[in-house]
Amino acid sequence: MATRRKRLIVASLALAMLLNPLSASAEQEKLSASEHRQLQELTQQSGGTLQIQWDQKRGTPSYISGTLSKPLRGEPIQQALKFLDSIKALYHFDSAKKTFQLKSVHTDELGMKHVRLTHICNSIPVWGDELIVHIDKNGVVRSVNGEFTPDLTKNTERLRQPKLNSDDAIKRALEDVLPKQVEGKPTAALYYFPYPEPDVVTLAYVVTILDMSVPAEWKVFVDAISGDVVHKYNNIKFKK
Repeated sequence: MATRRKRLIVASLALAMLLNPLSASAEQEKLSASEHRQLQELTQQSGGTLQIQWDQKRGTPSYISGTLSKPLRGEPIQQALKFLDSIKALYHFDSAKKTFQLKSVHTDELGMKHVRLTHICNSIPVWGDELIVHIDKNGVVRSVNGEFTPDLTKNTERLRQPKLNSDDAIKRALEDVLPKQVEGKPTAALYYFPYPEPDVVTLAYVVTILDMSVPAEWKVFVDAISGDVVHKYNNIKFKK
């Protein structure tokens, strides 16, 4: 997959792209014209401080830092969405407002605002996809990090409505993990689940089951169309 070929872009490479995009492209990897253009714009804006690291599986940035914007006006969510719209070619989406849902805003002791955004598609959240936009007290975006799966609109055209309901999904999950001592009622929430590859997307219920006999907090991914269990793991982490 072409997206796997992208790698770390540091400031010197970004500057090379600005001065000589064709030779830098040959040196780096193949990027689209719109990606080149937005990288050049970011390089100009950052004054040579730009750093980008690419997610090798998804082909989208996992980390961007530098002086990434001019001072932005409005509430933190408005600032974050405006900035993401300015670099949407790097993430391959059409509209930040339609693509992200606010999860939280945290302001630290330095006045830096950390805007946490969930990726949504067809009003359904995407499991594991989240971007955090870090904005200083002057409204300047300083960094963005997180995971983002591109092209989900294209890869979910036939995955808009579940055939199972949440109760069916919970039943399938219980049959799979066979818990011995369930605490509370299991819950099920609908997600898009890009697994095992970003372009292989399942509409899935994520069922949470607490089994105190193990102990375990099972996360069981039940295909909302077929009813198959496609993935599961114990979310309880043990410290040594």
